[in-house]
This record gives sequence, structure tokens and C-alpha cells, in this order.
Amino acid sequence: MAGTRLESGPARTDALWHLARALLFIGFGLYCVYDGVIGYPGRNQAEALKRLQDPNTFNGQVRWDQLGDVPDLADWERVVKTAPKTRAEVQERLGMKPTITIAGDDYFVSRTGYIRVSGKSERLTVSSKDWVSWYKTRGEIRTQFVMAAICAVPGLYFVLRLIKAVTLRVTIDDEGMTYAGRRIAFADMVSLRDYNKKGWIDLYYRADGKENRLRLDNEKVARFDEIVETICQAKGFRNEVRIFHEEQARRAADAAAARAAEDASDAGEPKP
Repeated sequence: MAGTRLESGPARTDALWHLARALLFIGFGLYCVYDGVIGYPGRNQAEALKRLQDPNTFNGQVRWDQLGDVPDLADWERVVKTAPKTRAEVQERLGMKPTITIAGDDYFVSRTGYIRVSGKSERLTVSSKDWVSWYKTRGEIRTQFVMAAICAVPGLYFVLRLIKAVTLRVTIDDEGMTYAGRRIAFADMVSLRDYNKKGWIDLYYRADGKENRLRLDNEKVARFDEIVETICQAKGFRNEVRIFHEEQARRAADAAAARAAEDASDAGEPKP
């Protein structure tokens, strides 16, 4: 084995899987951020501008640029829980006066929707149904940022896995193998076994007084077959990978020969 030198970079499969998953989570997270910053507020504004011009309600008497972020559904639900009985109590608990009063009804209007407090009498019965959203509430907009943060966690995880995958390097020299910075001397290698036809095999080696396992995978490292063959030659291990492929090739050849013999036999039969 003198002069042995084998170097391998990463296989494409593992990196592509991590790239796809990173793009999925990060892409969905960015979409949520877009909705929270632009999409939902923009739709709220478009719906509000349309309905503020409705001659049956506001009739252009309320302008978008005079509206703030309150009240919102959550603000109104807190007021409803206190069961106010007068308009003065509603205003006190909302902390604001009506944006406009139309036909005896008080309207508290914001950039996410409005509350309508109806009735000619001072005695009121209020409920959550008095709230009308333009499109999305402040809480629903904030949820988009929560969703973005949730997506960021697996997204960043798969980015790190992608970086690890594309920077993988394996080197074998006369003394042993360096796998992703981990040095394993030939003298410490115990066995190479448990090959799985999906494309991996386990290298068992001694380190720190115990036996460890390193999985070699053809989806992670490019020159998988050559690495296995080099280790087997250096250590005298049985090459389960080569044996499997040779068996597969033999079976394919036998099947092809059987088909050829059958075709030849059929060709030699007299036609009826």
C-alpha cells in the first residue's frame, strides 16, 4: 500500500436533499414575512379603501391616512369581556372616541377593520360580532412572523447540513483515512461490514478505548466504491460492496443468457 493516496469530495445527492429542504423552509418563511410586511397590510388597505367609499356606510367620510393600528379584534374582545353597558364605557375601555358616528351608530375604525356599536339607546349589548375585518387582523399579521420564525429553525438547520455536505472531504494515505476532519488510522480499523444495498456500509474502529462506528454512504461521498476498496485492500477486509455488485452483474448476465436461449429456442420452432 506504499504511496497510497485517494481523495474524494462530496456526492451530489446528500447536498441536493439538504438544499431542497433548506429552500422549502426558508422559502416558506420568507413568504410569511412578505405576507406580514406587505401582503396582508396591502390587502387590508385595498379592502379598506374600497369599503370606505361605500355609499351605504362610510361614503368617503373616513380617509385611510387618518387611521391608526387600533382598535383591533383583540382590543375589542378585551372590551367585550368587561360587558360595557354604555357608550361612554366602550370609549373609556377602548381608550378612544369613535372615528365617526353614522345614523346613531358609533364606528371605531383602524387599518385592520372597524367596530360598530349600534343602537339609539345608551344601554348596550356588545359582542365580538360587532368587529369587522378589512382582511386580516393585527393578530393574524403577527402570526405570519411567528410562522417565519418557526420555519427559520429547520431552515437554518438544513443550511448547516448543506454546508457540511458540500465541504465533506475524504483522504486516504499510507497510514489511514481522514473523514471530514476525523483521523482514523488503519491500525485502529476493526471491520468494514453490514453493507446495505441502498448504498452504505459501516466502518468500525477503536478510539478512546471503545469501538466506534462511521457510516460510509454513497450519497454523501463521491468515490464511495474506491474508498471501500482501498480500505479493504489495506486491512484485508472482505469487500461486501464489490461482492454485491459482482453478484448483481452475474444474475443480470444469467438472466440475459436465459432470455437469449429462450429467444433462440422460439426462433427455431416451426411455424404452425
